[in-house]
Parts: sequence; C-alpha cells; structure tokens
Amino acid sequence: MDPRAWTCCTDSQDLPWWAWLVVGGCVGALLIFILTRVMIVHRSGTTREPLPRLAAEPVPAVVQAIHPAPLPVWNRRHTSPMGRLIDWYRGLAPAAAHEAYVRSLIHDAWLVEVEYATEAGERIRACLADVIPGSALPRFTVGAEVSVRCFENPRTRLRADAVPGARATMRCLLADSLTDVPRAGYDLDGVRARVERVRWSEPRAGSPFLGIMAFKTERDPFGGEVRGERRSFPADPQGIWAATSRPAPVIRRAEDTPLPESVQEVRLWEDSDSFARTQLIHAPIFWVCLPVAAIGLLWFLTVSDSSDAGPDGFFFWALWVAAFVWLLVSVSVLVHRLNIRREDLASHERIYRHGVLCTLHRAPWDRSGGEGDSSPTFIALDHRLDHRVAERIHQALRTWITAVTVVDTSCLDEILPAERLFGTEAKGGWYLPFISGFGTSEELAAHQWVLITASKDPEDAHPMVTTVPHGKAFQRMRAKARRHAERSAR
Repeated sequence: MDPRAWTCCTDSQDLPWWAWLVVGGCVGALLIFILTRVMIVHRSGTTREPLPRLAAEPVPAVVQAIHPAPLPVWNRRHTSPMGRLIDWYRGLAPAAAHEAYVRSLIHDAWLVEVEYATEAGERIRACLADVIPGSALPRFTVGAEVSVRCFENPRTRLRADAVPGARATMRCLLADSLTDVPRAGYDLDGVRARVERVRWSEPRAGSPFLGIMAFKTERDPFGGEVRGERRSFPADPQGIWAATSRPAPVIRRAEDTPLPESVQEVRLWEDSDSFARTQLIHAPIFWVCLPVAAIGLLWFLTVSDSSDAGPDGFFFWALWVAAFVWLLVSVSVLVHRLNIRREDLASHERIYRHGVLCTLHRAPWDRSGGEGDSSPTFIALDHRLDHRVAERIHQALRTWITAVTVVDTSCLDEILPAERLFGTEAKGGWYLPFISGFGTSEELAAHQWVLITASKDPEDAHPMVTTVPHGKAFQRMRAKARRHAERSAR
C-alpha cells in the first residue's frame, strides 16, 4: 500500500453520521451540565461574593419578636456509609459525635425580629443577622428600640413568610454603636446564599460583619468590594496592655542589622531559588515555542506533500486550527505573566524603599495544618524601637495570644499590628500567623529578621512580609547582588 495514498478523512471531508451524533451528544451533554451547574449556583447563591450594599445611615427599629436561632448546617456526608468509612480512614470524629457537637452549640442563641422604615416610608420586618445570646436578651425586649444597619436592596433568596408567626426571611445588622453587645454567631440565610450560619463556642462582643466582611460600596462603580478592618477582639487586649507594666526582657539580636543594600538583593530574598522567574518567564516562553514548532511541522508537511487528498483532509486542517489556537492561548498567557512579573518588580522596589526591618520572635501558639502538622506563628518588633517599649509590646502580644487560644483563634489567622490591639503606644509590633518561605517549622523558626512593608492600597490592611535569609544563604545572596551591581555600573 502506498503511504502517500493515505488520507486523514474522506475526500468529501464529511464525517460519518454516527460520528456527528457522538460529537453532538458529548457537546450537548457538556452544555447541559454547565447550564445546570450555573442555575444551581445562581439559585442557591455563594458566600464568596461580597454582601449587598448597606444604607448610608443607621435607622431606628422596634423589636417585634424573639425566635430560637436555627442550627448551623453540618455536612450530611458524614451520615452515609461511604462518608463514615472516609471519616474512619482520616481519623475524624464519627457522625454521632459530630452531630452532638453541632447540637451543643444551639444553647442560648436567638434571632431578634425587628421592624424599621425605609427612606421611602415602607415598613420592613427583618431578623437581626447578629445571633444574640440569652444573656443579652434583656436589651431586646419586645417594643424596645434599637439602631440597625439595613441593606439598600432587602431582597432575599428565601421564600416569603407563608405561615403567620414565622420569623422574617429578611436580614439587617446591628449598628456600629452597639459593638458592646455580645453575639453568639451570625445568621445570613438568604442574603447571598440560601443557608449561611455560624455559631461560636463562646459569645463575644463586636460585630461579625462591620469591618470584617466585604460589602459592595460606592467606591467602585463596577460593584467591587472594599475589605475593612476588624474592630473588636476577644480577651480584652486593652486590659492586657494596661496590666503589662513590668515586661519580661526580650532577647535582642545583634546590632549589625541586615538592611538590604539594593533592589536586586530584595529580589533575591523574595525569589531565592528563581522559582518565580521560571514560572512567570521561562515556562511561558517554552509553551509559546511548542505551538510554533507544531505550526512549522504542519507547514513542512503541507509543502512536502504532493498528494491532493492529504492536505485537504478534515483532520489535517483541524490540526492547523488547534495549533493556532494553542499559539494564541500561549501568547496570551505569556503577556499576562509578564504583567505579573512587572508588578512583582514594582513591589520589590517598594519593599526596598519603605520596608521596616523587624526582629522575629516565636509566638506561644502554632497553627494547625489540618492533617496533624502545624506551623509556627511569630511576633515581629521594629528594630528601631526602644528596648523598654519593645519588651512591653512583646509581652503584651504573648499574653494576649495565650488568652485568645483558649477563647477563639479565628482572629489569629490574619496579620495584626499591635497598635490595632493596644493603641498607638504599641506601634512597631506585629503578630504574624505565617512567614513566606519553604521548609519545615524548625527551618522557618530559625529566621531572625523580616521586612514588613505597608500595602500601597490604603484600604488593604495586610502588609507585605519578606523573609530575610540568614547564615550562608544571606552571604551568598548579598555577594550575588553586589556582583550584579558592579556589572550594572560598568
């Protein structure tokens, strides 16, 4: 058989009817699946989107009724035989123990139903999204007046109240002035998802929404979100700061502070093993070269093929289309990665200009990784602080972290400046739940210095943390940066 007589498809370039049927069935099934998933997500909502926009000012509301807060939804997978098998293999608590734990959280938690008037004069009945514990119910007797923050559009994903006496499906929030009211959790059912409930093990003061969750605001006309700062913390940080009059001494580092000498040195600290450069530059260029090589091969086959059927085959031209699509996607990814690299270089310049060098100290708590492992947390202190001030900040942070681990560790998952906890007198200290880098907990704990740089966006409360290498790694990077500076000066 002559190989030149072989074609990828028929001369008419038509696929058999059964092939079109299979392709059409697969495409149709995929479209139906995607459409179904989109409809399900749209109907049930998602908690990843920001909360709706709040009204400009708080409004007075009158308490109408008190309802028991519904139980938080727990994963029904734990009740299936396969789910119990997976739980046993992973060493998790059995379904009965998990259900008992969830039901234990229902004690003393209530939804307060209020009525308020909108700017248009419409009367709205809604439940407070703040779940109120029984100890705070005397402040919410029927007929009492409270200040609430309502949503501009009080729509809900839940059905309207069908039974007289049932709790309202709409939600509103307690106003900023009531931050001293303890909460047992929150219930946002229907606001952005059908079911969104959280119950805390112990009540605590402070709004769980204002300054913590993201809301749609007028600052971004395209419906963006602006994340605020947490305004209340457990374990009374102000009292701890006032009680820290005789702090324990802090082990200070050597006086030869490793301040960066150039932007190139900061780049080496941020990307010590050139992983970012490989991922953002070298790898995309490699993926662009592959479709270029494929197009060259197809061009060679087209030019060198003397038969009339081969180049005109359907499969052959489909390869051309696929190669060009591959090239287009690869070039788009390369351009996107180059933009990311440009932003990284700008952030390195900002770190070099505005970074604050801080000594690093181990905090008295390790974050759990979820599978038996743990990672250390740290306390960073500005090396320019007076010794007495640094000792007081260090001792206050250690005391507060130890007290919080007994009450609620959710606030220990974010970077916290000491001044947000204790006031402006504690400026220059930070609690760091993690530091960038690779390796075990012991390797990360060996670091002695970090650079902390405030975010360029004033609305972003999370600073950038750069790990300063130590030992031979630091000497090697500094020497490499100096050689680069000498070559640039020539």
